[in-house]
Amino acid sequence: MVDANAQIGVLAAESLEFFVGAVQRVPADRWNEPSNLDGWSVRDLVGHVTGSATKIATLLEDGEVWNTPSEPADWVCADPTGELREIAERIRRALPGVDLEAPRPSPAGEVPLRQALAFPVADLAMHGWDLHRSCGRSVELPADLEAFCRALIESVPEQAMRRPGGFAPAKTAPERATSTERLMAHLGRSVD
Repeated sequence: MVDANAQIGVLAAESLEFFVGAVQRVPADRWNEPSNLDGWSVRDLVGHVTGSATKIATLLEDGEVWNTPSEPADWVCADPTGELREIAERIRRALPGVDLEAPRPSPAGEVPLRQALAFPVADLAMHGWDLHRSCGRSVELPADLEAFCRALIESVPEQAMRRPGGFAPAKTAPERATSTERLMAHLGRSVD
């Protein structure tokens, strides 16, 4: 398993690649269909995550970032795969030699870069699962990404996690649920 504190850059690249793989498999007729997240189409979901990926690149580049979730309408584009590949290249260029302890802004105030990256990286991984699910596919998170997401979620107090704009109430996973499905049910996703 990857040490998330020392390897956040590896996890950032892996989570983006996982999401890009899901985007590449979206059928042409699904883009305007509802996603598994209430109120968002598949296109909206991809737009939101494009904003999260941009936040990762911007944090690595020490650029100016926003402290709110990425609004889908701000990030929807004509070529999401191409846009995400460009963001992945920015991340690849910025990673070598980056100081993961350098201060960066976050909703919690100034924190080390590795900490500021945690939620956007998890966002890509978890929404990669959402995108697959929205297109009728069942997929497991890669083990290191699942462990990273689980540890991050377990570090957040329940009342903060379920606040408005946060995660939906937990759902009960079926007994046969996989580890990823149990995590996603805990985050309010239907896994049946």
